[in-house]
Amino acid sequence: MIMVYVISKNGQPLMPTNRSGKVRRLLRDSEAKVVKRCPFTIQLLYETTDFVQECTLGVDTGSKYCGTAVYSDDKILYQSQTELRDDIKSKMETRRKCRRFRRNRKTRYRKARFLNRKNSTRLDRLPPSIRSKVNSQIKEIEFVKAILPISQLVLEVGQFDTHLMKSPTMNRHWGYQKGLNYGFENTKAKVLWRDNYTCQCCKTKKGCLHIHHIIYRSNGGSDEEDNLITLCENCHKKLHNGKLRTFEDKLVGKKKTNLRYASQMSVVRSQLLKHYPEAIETFGYVTKANRQQLGLLKDHYIDACVIASEGKPYVNNNLVYYKKCVAKQDRQLTKGIRGEQSIITKKILGFKKFDEVEYFGGKYFIKGRMSSGYAILMNIFGKKADFSNFPKGMKTPKLLNCKRISARSNVCISQKIIPSIV
Repeated sequence: MIMVYVISKNGQPLMPTNRSGKVRRLLRDSEAKVVKRCPFTIQLLYETTDFVQECTLGVDTGSKYCGTAVYSDDKILYQSQTELRDDIKSKMETRRKCRRFRRNRKTRYRKARFLNRKNSTRLDRLPPSIRSKVNSQIKEIEFVKAILPISQLVLEVGQFDTHLMKSPTMNRHWGYQKGLNYGFENTKAKVLWRDNYTCQCCKTKKGCLHIHHIIYRSNGGSDEEDNLITLCENCHKKLHNGKLRTFEDKLVGKKKTNLRYASQMSVVRSQLLKHYPEAIETFGYVTKANRQQLGLLKDHYIDACVIASEGKPYVNNNLVYYKKCVAKQDRQLTKGIRGEQSIITKKILGFKKFDEVEYFGGKYFIKGRMSSGYAILMNIFGKKADFSNFPKGMKTPKLLNCKRISARSNVCISQKIIPSIV
């Protein structure tokens, strides 16, 4: 059941249709025009009534993926799964390193300036990585509202207690007042008390005692007591010099607990509810129970369908739209230690990065380009396309053999047909 989404002459969304013949006649008689290819959307060029049915939009929010679905009259009218950007922090760190290195080369006597950017000191500021995730999910919700008449919005949000996730044993009523280091000055004092102020290698109590990280912090080691051990000064030096391999191999440490995504979800929840105060809030355990009752598999767009239908059985649309958020443009102009190699940012033979192209019947996205006229293609999930079984001369895609379907955007979109679920 391929849905065609319809917009009225004045831009208001109407109910979609699956009558392909009628759509073809409207386009043939110039009574409608195509405004979007994926998902296929037309706009009527004549006046019509704005009668619509009630549609519920369910959103499975997340820090990596976001699922959306629209439910109306026991049917799923739209379903999508969006992969959010997770590269902003690393790109900003790279930009910062290059900027500092460049200033050190060219303006060595320039005085350092701190807190001179208004964006870094304004109130209610969000980090760029979280702001991107929030804006991407808001953009997807507004996109659905532009092609379908949404009357109700249901958000599955997550609020995580990072203190309890870090230490599940602190679930008593006194857990927040008496933490893990209660009764000690800090974690170091607790580890010394735990080890009886004794070196765990040579068993001496004399001299200066050090606290050693079993898994180094540079390798992601934690600062909790499970990753710390008491050593004397001599044993500590020998261990770092590689002279106590047998003792070091017996130690079992603990890596740092990654609560980054849990913290991001708490911020995303508050921002979405602030932007949509009329939205209905639901939680993951409710969605899980309803999904298991319907006998469905776990996926983000399936969760969104269950959220929108409130756990009722539904007739599934056999078309799902996969989306991937990417950078709107390439800002890196050079590469190399001193930026001596320039990078081509303009079009090469009419193509730019992340353009959707057709190559011998298949639809792909441009992952990389070469100035010699060749390209590296990928699918919507970022996996490089393999053309090793193609005839000679076609194993490496040429831009001259590619046909552009759509220009680069900050959201790559592709559709996939799935089996119908009742």
